[in-house]
Amino acid sequence: MAQKHNLTILVVSIIGGILTAIFFLGFLALARIIQSDISSLIIGTLLIITTLIISRVVIRPFLDAMNITLYIAGCVLAGFGMSANIHALFFILIIISILTFFLSRGFILPFLSVILFNISLFGEVAYVFSSFYPLQIAVIPILGAFLFINAFEKLFEGTETENYFSKYRPFHAGLFVSSIVSLGGLSISYLVSETNSWLVSGILSVYIWVGLLIMIQQIIQVMKGDNPVNQVGIYILCIIICLPTVFAPYLSGSLLLILICFHYGYRAECAAALLLFIYAVSKYYYDLNLSLLTKSITLFFIGIACITAWYFFTQKRTRHEKI
Repeated sequence: MAQKHNLTILVVSIIGGILTAIFFLGFLALARIIQSDISSLIIGTLLIITTLIISRVVIRPFLDAMNITLYIAGCVLAGFGMSANIHALFFILIIISILTFFLSRGFILPFLSVILFNISLFGEVAYVFSSFYPLQIAVIPILGAFLFINAFEKLFEGTETENYFSKYRPFHAGLFVSSIVSLGGLSISYLVSETNSWLVSGILSVYIWVGLLIMIQQIIQVMKGDNPVNQVGIYILCIIICLPTVFAPYLSGSLLLILICFHYGYRAECAAALLLFIYAVSKYYYDLNLSLLTKSITLFFIGIACITAWYFFTQKRTRHEKI
């Protein structure tokens, strides 16, 4: 059975750990303890090793904030020590994230290692190509991995490996947070202001739409929607709803996150994805280079389409429950 973690404690621990790490790094800088790249690298390595040892020996919720502080501070110091060679920096961070994921115990450190791995991997790719395009494209493999592990969760459960959930849950949460961050990055104009960024956004939207259709197809199967005519109508309706967002993949991506989390029963993640969707709609609305009347008409018809889809799915669910 999955180990259940108190969401409130986890959130508070993460926020507290991040803030403490910031103040701790500030103290090291003001106290002039960090005076060279070598000293930063040594101190950072010691902090990371200490964190891994603590996580292997003791697993207690009250230690999560301390582990977060030491781990983040260690990674920052190690990164500062390797800042002269960016390629080596990202490579070392990737190695650290992999070792942390497999060697640490509990939830927090594997969760952070997944985020660190994604940041380091796509940061290295972006640095190699000297472009923000890889950071935009990163949303596709991250969302794809998140969809895959949810779709095949039962298959993974069947392996019955030791401490399965001790690795699956932080991996799942890390991918979810990475998806949130990558989609949020797509909404930042500075990151998508390069030449032909509109083409990249269109391609990303098409891939995300494929994920949406996959999720809708799974939802239809659950609701016993076997009528081919209804299925085709649903697919067409979804494409019509998504067409206005062709150059705003962050909007359709947030909708995909909602469908994934809702379908597989992750309530907390679904709430977070819903907040992202609200932000995405607001950002999309204010970014439209249209008059207020045109914006209102566009949102009106999108709302009508969403209400139609909601009514259809509600009716299907009601009939299925009656049966």
